[in-house]
Amino acid sequence: MSYKNFRSRVLDNLVDYCKRKCGNDKLGGIYQGKVYDHILKIEGFNKLGVVKDYNLLCGVKADPFLIENKLHSYAHHLNSSQIMCYNFFRPLIKDKSTPKDVLIKILKKYCTGLDPSKDSKCEFEYVEEYGNGTNFDFYIENGDISVFCEIKYTEDTFKKNSDCKNPKERYEKVYKPIIMAQKLWTDDVSEDAVMNEYYQLFRNASKAKKDKSYVLFICPKDNCSLKKQYDDFRRKFMKENDVVQYVFWEDLVDAASKMGEDMSEFETKYFGYKQ
Repeated sequence: MSYKNFRSRVLDNLVDYCKRKCGNDKLGGIYQGKVYDHILKIEGFNKLGVVKDYNLLCGVKADPFLIENKLHSYAHHLNSSQIMCYNFFRPLIKDKSTPKDVLIKILKKYCTGLDPSKDSKCEFEYVEEYGNGTNFDFYIENGDISVFCEIKYTEDTFKKNSDCKNPKERYEKVYKPIIMAQKLWTDDVSEDAVMNEYYQLFRNASKAKKDKSYVLFICPKDNCSLKKQYDDFRRKFMKENDVVQYVFWEDLVDAASKMGEDMSEFETKYFGYKQ
């Protein structure tokens, strides 16, 4: 399936889903001066209320909303990857910061060191207090192991270029020392590759550390554009290891279903286009 076909089918399904759930009058929001069916209308500039009422799954609405002050600019778009992330992970959290055992078991397939018997905590829109400012959509700490999750849905690319004012200085002071210390990378890594070609992939993957930290890029199987970019990145620059992985959304959903979680509403909204 081409990326164009994938995105078109996803948006058509999201619009149909929203029409069935809330009617036509909530759709037709504006982006850069144009009206789009897959964008929710912001009524009275109340984006938070619109997101909570019409972009959350019914099974998620009853629980306390944990990203009220962290909404992305496009959280009212039906294809928001931030809200997709929230709709999947929120039912797998006991309270504001404690993952259920089932979530640890689901991710253990990719992060073998995880242990449901150990103390855990999690957070949406996570930024390390003393890190380099990298933001992750979802984060889990289980004992002394960390899992950093970057979520994508219909985006066609991981960000290629850094916006910093002095990319060379940033590379030399921040990324080069990390890359050299990790021993996860080939000799082909360069300033240009990090700062101008595969910036987001390098920036996120830089959190990986053998036996300590995992980085998961969670994306749909049908988004061939993201997969190609990641495969090129891994082939060129990464040595064989399991601390950085590309994870299909569909596999996570299937694992959750097999463990007794009701994923039907999530599947209908986000993957109903496959039917």
